[in-house]
Amino acid sequence: MSTIAHFLNLGKKWGIGATVGLLVLLPIGSRLARADGLGEHHTFFVDAEYDTTGRSSVPATLVATGPHSYIYIEDQILAQYGGTNALSNQINQARQAFDSTIYPADTAFWGSESNIDNDSHVTILFEQLKTGVGGYTDPANIFPSRPDQLSNQREMFTISGDALASNHANVFMAHEFQHLIAANQKTILHNVVEDTWLDELRAQYSITVAGYNSPFFNSDLAHRTQDFLQSPNDSMTEWQGTLVDYASVTLFGEYLVEHYGPGILQDTLHSQLVGIASINAWLSQHNYPERFGDIFSNWVMADYLNNTSPNNRFGYTNTDLAALHVLPTDSRQLSYPATSSFNFSIKPWQPKWYQFLMPWNLSAGQNIRVLWNAPLVSMIYVDNQGNVVPVANGDVIAPAAGASSFTLMPVDQSKTSGFGSSDAATSVVLNISFTSDSPAALRPTPAPFKIADGTLIMLPDKSGIYVVTGGYKRYLVAGVPALYGLDVSKVVMVSQQVYDSYRTANYVRAFGQKKVYAVWPDGTKHWLNISAAVFSSSGRDWNAIFTINDAEMNFYKTGADITN
Repeated sequence: MSTIAHFLNLGKKWGIGATVGLLVLLPIGSRLARADGLGEHHTFFVDAEYDTTGRSSVPATLVATGPHSYIYIEDQILAQYGGTNALSNQINQARQAFDSTIYPADTAFWGSESNIDNDSHVTILFEQLKTGVGGYTDPANIFPSRPDQLSNQREMFTISGDALASNHANVFMAHEFQHLIAANQKTILHNVVEDTWLDELRAQYSITVAGYNSPFFNSDLAHRTQDFLQSPNDSMTEWQGTLVDYASVTLFGEYLVEHYGPGILQDTLHSQLVGIASINAWLSQHNYPERFGDIFSNWVMADYLNNTSPNNRFGYTNTDLAALHVLPTDSRQLSYPATSSFNFSIKPWQPKWYQFLMPWNLSAGQNIRVLWNAPLVSMIYVDNQGNVVPVANGDVIAPAAGASSFTLMPVDQSKTSGFGSSDAATSVVLNISFTSDSPAALRPTPAPFKIADGTLIMLPDKSGIYVVTGGYKRYLVAGVPALYGLDVSKVVMVSQQVYDSYRTANYVRAFGQKKVYAVWPDGTKHWLNISAAVFSSSGRDWNAIFTINDAEMNFYKTGADITN
């Protein structure tokens, strides 16, 4: 096939047991290290669910090796194309992409894969997969083989042979390799299985990490955006492995990192908690006022309004997503003076947008009353002029002058774990009426306004410029903002109260490096030549360590080490 749009499904099979208790088998650390040799033939156990003819094993040949990779191609694919030489360009491109781009980018961002076979290479098997399947990762392969679960006993993942032949393998390798890393970081090290929706979200974000969503045109992100716009009403947490499943987690992942930084995905991968609980714990640890329900509601608003002017959480900051605006799920005409009643169903964390047209004969001074019967369903109101109001059950809302319609966005927050492939829906009866009663006292929006990560701030009577990330502010020596393309003329003046609400941080480390330095206002950096135990016992804050680029690290002069 000729375009990447034909290869948008990816699979992942947790074939090592239905419960976490079955995952305590030890990895195969006893296998003797032996490098696979070019031209070597090997028969791999494969997943019949994804194989084009339902096979459980396929013979393959090692056609290329790299610093981090073994590239195996199924023998039938080699025969179909007339041997290795016919695919040499595609093979070399795939090997170089994995070894030079995907492996260093993914491991620096997420952490390392396991090494259960005492071989530092990752096996990439190109197999004939079913139409629409781009690849899959079976974590059973990093556990011992047993009668009810066959294992290849090596770090590996599988990619569609069609994707290789058409030079579209890179995005799938980036995605699947993240699953392999997650199997180590989450399953082996913490003995837990991540919620599928969040595991797939991280794997999708790995495509961005590897740089394959830039330029945007014809990228995976572009295709996922189109899929989402065509079918936006899919429950994000219910997982069936469809195109719209991947579309929703892709956009939600981009939104999370835009507004909360990469740590919300990185740190939760290394947590013993999973799913929504891990995100809520991270938000609490980093002093954010929001919780998952707030973030999801704001994301639903961003997909519809996509405007950061009323609240920076109500839109995407990625200019490639500036045109994203979903259409209403349904549009209804309201009547007056009679009450309008509507019935709908909604699944947990399923975005929906119900538009209501104001009655033509509405009397002056009439306000809107909204009532519904489901206590675990929250609601947000936005009118056609962009005015946003959080709605409590039974609230009265004063429509803005000239508003001709409004949209209600319900969010079912009734379930926070144990998601499956067919979660139960909540039946909602929504009543909208008009009343002369006054609106309730104004409340803050669901996510209180917070300065966006990456914003430059300073006090009006001071010259020091700081960059904000999470609950921290970091002083930037003159010249450093330019290294990130930041315009100091756009610095935000803040009050002393806002300034003091952020903890000051001066610890940094370069991307992909472990050494932590303290940066002083005189432009010098000082290596913290101390143990982790000393760092903690001295009262230093691990969360105050910022990751910086090489340009900034090299900008500072090296000063004396800090040894206590």
